[in-house]
Amino acid sequence: MAVSCCGRNLSLGWLQPTYVVFFTALCYSVFFAFELLPRIESVHTFLGPEIWGYSSYERGVYLTFFLFHLLLLLFLYSFKLAAFTSPGRIPLDTPSDLSKWRDGNFKVLHSTEATLKQVVSSLDVTLGDDIRQLVRNMIVVERKKKFGFHRFCSFCTLYKPDRTHHCRICGTCTLRMDHHCPWLNNCVGYANYKFFFLTVMYAFSLCTFMAIEMAPTMFKMVAAKGVPVSGIHLLPAYIVYSCVLVLSPLLLFFLAFHLYITANAMSTIEYREKKNSDDPYVQRRFQVAHLKFDNGYLNNLREAFGPMHTWLIPTFRGDNGTYCPKPPKRESRKKLLD
Repeated sequence: MAVSCCGRNLSLGWLQPTYVVFFTALCYSVFFAFELLPRIESVHTFLGPEIWGYSSYERGVYLTFFLFHLLLLLFLYSFKLAAFTSPGRIPLDTPSDLSKWRDGNFKVLHSTEATLKQVVSSLDVTLGDDIRQLVRNMIVVERKKKFGFHRFCSFCTLYKPDRTHHCRICGTCTLRMDHHCPWLNNCVGYANYKFFFLTVMYAFSLCTFMAIEMAPTMFKMVAAKGVPVSGIHLLPAYIVYSCVLVLSPLLLFFLAFHLYITANAMSTIEYREKKNSDDPYVQRRFQVAHLKFDNGYLNNLREAFGPMHTWLIPTFRGDNGTYCPKPPKRESRKKLLD
């Protein structure tokens, strides 16, 4: 009997993630057998003038061994977190959450709602600082259609926070949904987007590292005159090296795309279906809502990846992903006394 998690059927959904793990194991085996192991064995043949220390060749071998395994561990850990971390669901933990997302009580003034509808439905209104401040103080900005109402998911019977979309594969709404990734068998959303990004980045780093380190060996193998029948054992090396040569530029393009949309406070859905929509009113709704999320390139990256010193570490501590305005901070006691 198939087991389901977050609305997903796990019997067939894990075929593609299993393929990723299998291909990773194949790459590791080939790189270890054809590159690392021969280099490590060759170290023991050197007894030169630096017998009491490490020669430059030995340092290079050990550095290659360390870097490869470090990148591999970071890739596997990021992949695990991206696949098994919930991307973020509409919170229903407190009475305030239930009031907003179940009952639709957003406490919006009629004048504010009227202003927003006028801005969204009119393409001539300039989106200035006053509009920016207006939308940033609203619990929900995104609307349906030209004169739309609040977005409501008929499947989950809940009102949607900004940037939330329903995934038909997962069977539930995902906060700041970017896309559903079949290679993870999981949605990529607010809570696991950083792990997805790091998975792609470390996959690119591994492929590039292997392509560079294996290049001299592969050139020697290709330059050899003819391949004897016994050389069939070299076939895995040819296959893996061809794969990493193809994957490296593809992963680089994918990585650059996600870096671009993250720095511009967009998701894949927003970039494809809203920003570049043929409907001017869809673009208008995106432009208005985007005022709430866009805080400049660096702050957008911090919002998605956390503080700069943690960008390369697979850890993420964000808010609840609903993009509700934060309550004003209380003045300090010292300021009150003054």
